[in-house]
Amino acid sequence: MKQKWIAAMLSLSLVSITGCGTFPYTMPPEYFGAVQEEAAEDPAGTEKSETGGGTPWIDSEFKGNVREDTPVDPKDDFHLYANKEWILENEIPTGYTSWSHYTERGLEVVKQCMELLQDESLTGHDAELVQTYDRLVLDWDARDAAGVTEIRDCYDRILAAQSVDDFTGLFTDSETYDELSPFIRYETTLGYNDPERYLIYISSPSLLLQDSAEYSERSELGDIYYGYYKELFRFLAGKMGMEEGEAAECFDTAIRLETRLSEKVYTTRETRMDDYFDRINNEMTLEETVSLAKVFPLKDILDAAGYLYDGPYLVERPDYFELLDEIYTDENLEEIRDYLLVKYLLGYSGKLDRETYDKCNELNSLYFGTSGTLSDEELAYNRVAAHLPASMQKVYISVYGSEEDKARMEDLCRQVIDTYRELLSENEWASDEVKDYAIEKLDKIRIHAAYPDKFRDTSMIDIAGCSLIEADKKIKRIEEEYERSLIGTEKDVEMWAEGFNILDCNAFYDFSSNTINMIIGMMGEPFYSSDMSTEELYASIGAFWVGHEISHAFDSNGSQFDAEGQYRNWWTDEDKAEFNRRVSKMDDYLDGIIAFGDYHFIGTNVDTEMVADMTGLQCALRMAAKVDGFDYDKFFTKYAQMNASLSVYSNELSVLLQDEHPLDYSRTNVPVQQFEEFYETYHVQEGDNMYLAPEDRLLIW
Repeated sequence: MKQKWIAAMLSLSLVSITGCGTFPYTMPPEYFGAVQEEAAEDPAGTEKSETGGGTPWIDSEFKGNVREDTPVDPKDDFHLYANKEWILENEIPTGYTSWSHYTERGLEVVKQCMELLQDESLTGHDAELVQTYDRLVLDWDARDAAGVTEIRDCYDRILAAQSVDDFTGLFTDSETYDELSPFIRYETTLGYNDPERYLIYISSPSLLLQDSAEYSERSELGDIYYGYYKELFRFLAGKMGMEEGEAAECFDTAIRLETRLSEKVYTTRETRMDDYFDRINNEMTLEETVSLAKVFPLKDILDAAGYLYDGPYLVERPDYFELLDEIYTDENLEEIRDYLLVKYLLGYSGKLDRETYDKCNELNSLYFGTSGTLSDEELAYNRVAAHLPASMQKVYISVYGSEEDKARMEDLCRQVIDTYRELLSENEWASDEVKDYAIEKLDKIRIHAAYPDKFRDTSMIDIAGCSLIEADKKIKRIEEEYERSLIGTEKDVEMWAEGFNILDCNAFYDFSSNTINMIIGMMGEPFYSSDMSTEELYASIGAFWVGHEISHAFDSNGSQFDAEGQYRNWWTDEDKAEFNRRVSKMDDYLDGIIAFGDYHFIGTNVDTEMVADMTGLQCALRMAAKVDGFDYDKFFTKYAQMNASLSVYSNELSVLLQDEHPLDYSRTNVPVQQFEEFYETYHVQEGDNMYLAPEDRLLIW
């Protein structure tokens, strides 16, 4: 994927940091201890200290590190040289934790969508559907009147449970089976061995502290998540009538249970390892799958949800169920109850009244550094896009879709693919066998540009007369019915936008289908326009977008899948060893860079994206070499400007520790270091910060 879409606030989600503001770089250790025991004073007013930069470049994503008198030189810090003016002129908007050209372009699309949600001239079922849902989100009077009444019954049933059999009843009751988090996730997805057919994937649930490594050794980021969710739960539980001290203990009990679960949940670092797909590619029959759990009611839960069938199941981690069997006993009744209460209430934090919404914003500011809040209209759009993605996308395309731009993007993709063919053909270290198959895989890449011609049918969704929570439940049930209808069937290649939002400013390569997806959300300034110069077009589409995405077909992950999207080793042992040696060399180099403060980059976390950045730039430079009078300064400057960003501390820490993407300033400086054209353009020499000796350069392909 090109980039995470870091946009709005964490307050409405349990998944990742999303939001903006200013977060102090340094905070005393006792701060986090204090907020874990009792409400802390808001640290937003704490004087912000500088980050101290990094080595060899400062982290210019922290605006406090850049001043009017900060010297710039392309030979020492090219990212800062190209982006200083942008950094000084921009601020992180209200309600966000970062700001970049991604968020700028994304917000442009969001504003267009917000206008569509208020456009009474639009007709058709999808327009009516998204506008109805939008009104439900914005109807604060109705939400305030409902308060917590609609979640009271399930909450009381959790409290009333006297045995694990009672919890099994809740997990399998037709009224509550999808209300709770029954220690597992099950979903319909395409398999690795047969990427054309849907099966059922069973995995562990998400963790409150995000990364299972946080439960054995808590990091600064883990403290932030802990404090945020504990305070939010205490507030929500208080609305249900629970005493504050009891709520705090309830939360800590849930964390203790998650600590036990985390022993069998892969860490973020483990999910980045080359053998991760080997670990999780555990296809089993129904009988083999349900036999994994001797005590935990796995079969009953799958049956209640309609997920029993005779085809294969993909089980992320079979030994997870041995642990569940130990936990799911009456002896652990209190831990189970508290865990379910915490997950249940937090899951509703974005659906309740204005008081809850305001509390979420307050805690976002306290823990994640957001300043202010999103507008109600943007909040509503985010919920529409999350709950009715197909309908919102169809409405947007009906107004803003362009077949001309779609065709032009397809043509640009083909140009980059043609250049990759040259790059792979002239590779000097791979065997002919591997090069020939890599080219075959390249030639079979399917191009998905802008938007598909086919979306799922949404005609059965009717939320007229519903409250917001009722609408969410109805939409969720229909989504579940659709997911069940896919089990065992072949994928519809025409519906290629299933599972993601084409209105996001993003793009990605899908190894399961061997496709690149250049979606309409990124097709705008400053990334794409019909009047871009050749240099700008090559820097953006050639290197930054299409060139980057195609490289994922041949990175540490994509290279494990063949031209048909099947998980299969098509490498010789010698070629794979050389590929891994080159990636390991990159990891070692990245590990030596100090990102900010005392934190180093983690090469194994980000090497796939850095490989894609470098190879995309390599491809674009090959295209540039064919253009007479090519302006390399204009090209490299545009490339660096694509990565311009600002970030608050919590967001920067999250990206560094848990994201597969490198910090943006390194996505400029490390790739350009690898190419002689950069050295010649800016006269970079040994002793300059941007200099990397030829024998130390890191090109993979």
